[in-house]
Amino acid sequence: MARIPLLRFAFRSIRGSCGLVVAILFLGLLVGCTDDPAVPSTPPVVQAALTVLYYGSPTPDPASYATCETGAAVLLLAHGSHDPVGLPLEFEWRDLVDLGDGIPVLSPDWGPGANPLRTAELELPAHFSSIGVHYLTLTARARDGRSASQTLRITVLACQSCGP
Repeated sequence: MARIPLLRFAFRSIRGSCGLVVAILFLGLLVGCTDDPAVPSTPPVVQAALTVLYYGSPTPDPASYATCETGAAVLLLAHGSHDPVGLPLEFEWRDLVDLGDGIPVLSPDWGPGANPLRTAELELPAHFSSIGVHYLTLTARARDGRSASQTLRITVLACQSCGP
């Protein structure tokens, strides 16, 4: 008979211990969720580039990434941009131009149209029409909201080879 109370005590102790272990594991999960390791903090890698296709300037501005003339056709490049976590990226190209007054504004005649322009494409044709210093910014954004940006300075001069 002495064995039955001992078994009951042992069973209650095990059941109580299991409950305690489950409670500790549950609390551990709750604490772990406050700093969720599944949400990365590393920003995407952004690499903006530009190739002048025609109307490149014969007198480059050494302070700029590229120098071209009004009406220049260019190819905007985001190759090399990626998310270290592997999520797909959305790209936003924004063109600000300083028309000579020292205050950059959204370029009124930048192509391909919308300014800023959002796309998933790594290459995008565009053109520059406004004379001045352009600040072309590429922002790479992951689905979870992380983002990074890079800005290129482009000088656009009056077209010498366009004719009257």
